[in-house]
Amino acid sequence: MKKMLSMALCLMLLAGLAPAALAETATPTLDAIKAKGKIVMMTNATFPPFEYIKDTKFAGIDIDLSQMVADKLGVELEVLDMDFGLLIEALKGGKGDFVAAGMTLTEERQEQIDFSMVYIKNGLLVIVPTGSEITQLSDLAGKKIAVQESTTGDIWASDNIQGAVMQQYKSAVDAGNAVASGKADAAVMDKLPAESMVKNANGALALLDEMASEEDTAMGVAKGKEDLVAFINEVLQEAIDSGAMQASIDKHMVEGAGD
Repeated sequence: MKKMLSMALCLMLLAGLAPAALAETATPTLDAIKAKGKIVMMTNATFPPFEYIKDTKFAGIDIDLSQMVADKLGVELEVLDMDFGLLIEALKGGKGDFVAAGMTLTEERQEQIDFSMVYIKNGLLVIVPTGSEITQLSDLAGKKIAVQESTTGDIWASDNIQGAVMQQYKSAVDAGNAVASGKADAAVMDKLPAESMVKNANGALALLDEMASEEDTAMGVAKGKEDLVAFINEVLQEAIDSGAMQASIDKHMVEGAGD
């Protein structure tokens, strides 16, 4: 009788532990991040308002959102800054947990990494000097075009501007400055950074009315880490629903513009 009771008790204990064990194995990426006590976000901090450096500290929309991810997980946020063109390979190589860099979701990139939900509807705009003879996209043919290398602005300009003399820079800020200083006739970049630069150029820069293309901004995660993708999506949706996303956009469109 005692043996039967002991066996029944063991079975009950095992049944009680099974759901917990399953819950742990269902989130291996999150468990590993919690175990090391930090989550590593990789970016290129030269892309205000998404990410930039202010008073020697990282700031921007993506920094705010990444901090929300870290806070919800209960871990420290570490930001790893590198050239934009290196981000995907670094993510695939395990140098960080996710990419938040104002990155456009494209089919080519989806073949290499997974993406979160789209959190900002973006697009490409063209910056020109105020008073420029360039008034529409067709006027860009044969002109000197500044871009941030490896971005969709770089790809679009190379593919769509006939006879373009491409000038590739390490940052969107450098591309914008090339136009302001007369080194380039125009710059092609994402909508929010373009609007931010023009707004704070003291009237020296302007935007073409026509958008070059529409794009979706999302965060990148290495293949096979579905639990992290789901967690990031949860945080992003909460930020959108609560208004925290829009508040971050409004804040950094102003604060990041001068950097």
